[in-house]
Amino acid sequence: MAEINLMDQYPQSKRVVEARSEAVSDEVRRISRQYGKDYFDGDRLYGYGGYNYHPRFWQPTVRRFRDHYQLQPDAHILDIGCAKGFMLHDFQELMPAATVAGLDISEYAITNCMEDMRPYLQVGNAKELPYASKSFDLVTAINTIHNLPLDECKQALRE
Repeated sequence: MAEINLMDQYPQSKRVVEARSEAVSDEVRRISRQYGKDYFDGDRLYGYGGYNYHPRFWQPTVRRFRDHYQLQPDAHILDIGCAKGFMLHDFQELMPAATVAGLDISEYAITNCMEDMRPYLQVGNAKELPYASKSFDLVTAINTIHNLPLDECKQALRE
């Protein structure tokens, strides 16, 4: 099967990622990996430096996902590592009849999610999904699975 980049519409960062990784200490990594306020809405050193919704990030990308996977208007969509629910919000805008669900390990992200997404998001772990098998037409895990140690990554993929 040919490889396809469904994230090609997502804006690319202009910063040099490698330079940041060289400047980050073990203490900064420890704080960042808590995926709390510092990571999402704290100093840029720890993560996003302010994780706020902007339609230019996900709207073109969710259209690409919908079209590529030929999702029906009433599709069931799960985002593992949903953070504050931005992508699911845009799926719901694009496909109002869709059923969306999001899971994130960060209590902070879920507590501070988009208000309209609050009923659909929950704290959880990719290694143990709280959903029945084959419940979703599309499952995404952008910026999530690769952060797990190999054995946990394999478990998450099995889920």
